[in-house]
Amino acid sequence: MFFSKRRVAENPVSGNFETNHSRRRRCSNFPRLCVSAFLVTSGAGGASRAGFSLIELCTVIVVVGLLMASLVTVTENCRESSVSLQCRSNLRQLAQTCLMYTLERGEFPWGMKNTDGYESDCWDFKRQSGAKEWLPGDMWGGYGTGDIVRCPKCVGSSDNWDGNASTGYNYNCAYLGKVEGDSAVRTRPLKWRDLRNAAEVVLFGDGGYVGGVNKFMRAPKASKEYDNSPAATRKAGTQAFRHGRGWNRHCNMAFVDGHVKSFRQPYTASGSEGWEDDATRTGFIGQDNRLYGKIGL
Repeated sequence: MFFSKRRVAENPVSGNFETNHSRRRRCSNFPRLCVSAFLVTSGAGGASRAGFSLIELCTVIVVVGLLMASLVTVTENCRESSVSLQCRSNLRQLAQTCLMYTLERGEFPWGMKNTDGYESDCWDFKRQSGAKEWLPGDMWGGYGTGDIVRCPKCVGSSDNWDGNASTGYNYNCAYLGKVEGDSAVRTRPLKWRDLRNAAEVVLFGDGGYVGGVNKFMRAPKASKEYDNSPAATRKAGTQAFRHGRGWNRHCNMAFVDGHVKSFRQPYTASGSEGWEDDATRTGFIGQDNRLYGKIGL
């Protein structure tokens, strides 16, 4: 009887022969060796160490922190842009409504007038004496105004004229509208025929000053013909640069022709430079009356 010799595999690593049993034991240890090799890194001088160093860990934390800060900044900027866009849409609708009123009546709406039986009779709202309910002003023809008279960044606030809660915008009473009782030669709002260029005169804008939100826009310089009110009254009719952040902080302004433009903070000082109050970011959009009507009339 002949017996065949069992062929054994040659160990490719050591060059020695191994049995099936030793081969199985070596293969079963292979995954563990691979995992261990993955976790071990080479240190200085060929020494082995496991995990991250303190410097590497701090670097990762700093990078993650910077990414999170950038994400927060981008989110805030997107939110600010969305609010400003809604504000611009409101102002555009205000300008269109005012333009239709003016073309129909032949003159711009009153800023405020003394009307028998009314505590307040203003361009946006009016209220009868002794009543609590605010009614739409004459410019609206008796229809509701919705949220377009409220700047989206003025939620929860009220104006400084009788505490009306739907507010945020002011109306050009320096040249277009008229606040009855103000010192000036003219006694009524501007006639439509007297306006030369509707694209050069501001109509509505983000209103505000140190005393809160206002609804009567003024120009920085007194005008005996149109608005000769004292400096304190004119400074109460400034604009609020409430939108945006940092270098992009701005107010939105609607012109008579309906287009809307954003104005960044024009000054960094108060007083003669045009600011009413640096802390509340309010002021005029220029040092003269050109945008308010001096050139466009």
